[in-house]
This record gives sequence, structure tokens and C-alpha cells, in this order.
Amino acid sequence: MHRFEYRDPRFSCDLLVQLNFNDSMLTARCTEISNKGMKVEIGQPQRVNSFGKVSMSRDGQTIEFQARFAYVEDTEAGLDLICTSDTDRKTMVDLVESVAAARGGRVRSF
Repeated sequence: MHRFEYRDPRFSCDLLVQLNFNDSMLTARCTEISNKGMKVEIGQPQRVNSFGKVSMSRDGQTIEFQARFAYVEDTEAGLDLICTSDTDRKTMVDLVESVAAARGGRVRSF
């Protein structure tokens, strides 16, 4: 039996991100973000469960997180963001809050 857990709220966005996975760098577009992950549009297939880094520029600074491809479907993929410190978690929460505020706080339900 699976234990039911609520998903973190997801917010629609349009953020340019850099992905560094499997010794290659590619640019992608983040279309949804939550405190634990993001959905990105990618131009080339990636392997599920591969680990790497995602980085983006926000308010004049570069934000970087460890990440894992949770799923890949055609041109979109889901990334689990791996926060390894309280600073990482705070940075992620601040980023999501700024995206939510810019979008009027609209939560997308699934």
C-alpha cells in the first residue's frame, strides 16, 4: 500500500536554464517549478536517473542545484532538485516564491 503525500505546489514559469549532464551542457526552458523540482523543455533526449547540475541567472546572480532526471518524455523532462544544505533549500524557496509572486501566485493543480 502506498502512503499518500501531497505534492508541493507547482507554478507556471518561463525561465532559461543551463543543464550540465553527462559531460554536456545544454540550454533548456523551465516551464513549471516547485520547491522540489522543475519541468523543462529539452532539445535532446536524456537518460532517466542521470545526475548533473541545473543553473540559472536570477536577479543578477547564478543559482545552481544538483539535479536528477526523474522522467523524460519526447521534448520535456522532469528534474528532481537536490538541495544539499539549508542554504540550497532557502535559495529554492526564495526562487519559487519570486516566480509565484510574478505570476500572481497561481498554483497549478495536477
